[in-house]
Amino acid sequence: MRKHLPFLLIMSILLLFQSCSAPKYIYDQSSYERQKELRSSRGGNIFAEVMVGLGSAFVGAMLECEIDYIPSEQQFKKLKLINPTNDTIYVNMLTDLVWDDKNYCDFMDIRIPPKLNCKVMVPMHAAYHLYFSNTPQNDDDEMIEIYTTDVKRFSLYPGMTQEANTTSEEK
Repeated sequence: MRKHLPFLLIMSILLLFQSCSAPKYIYDQSSYERQKELRSSRGGNIFAEVMVGLGSAFVGAMLECEIDYIPSEQQFKKLKLINPTNDTIYVNMLTDLVWDDKNYCDFMDIRIPPKLNCKVMVPMHAAYHLYFSNTPQNDDDEMIEIYTTDVKRFSLYPGMTQEANTTSEEK
């Protein structure tokens, strides 16, 4: 067991870094701050859930009884936006979900570099309209609607909505 300890330690550190989502490609300041709030809220919820689960297992062992702990439903998830192209993709994510008294849970000015991806923390059960293009101008944006409960990763490339329209028209 002792010889496997360094391997397990390295694997757990790599998994920890892999699971992190940094809002490094979000250039709108309010969207960046909202993303940080979502991450800290999700992290706090996960920590509290783990501690309550361990506490209920400990109390159950001490009292020699079964204590059933049912974790609460997940409120946020990571959405991976993938840019498979050789150009930077500019993305705006709009929803009708309200975040606080005066702001929606929108994420504006996301710039995904070529051949990279961006992890965005989004609320569960939300519908987002993704406006994206390979130019910074808004006049050539394409729009696609996604539901956060259905999608975990999504590839964005110019012309994908025209391909979907021509395929549905041919049927």
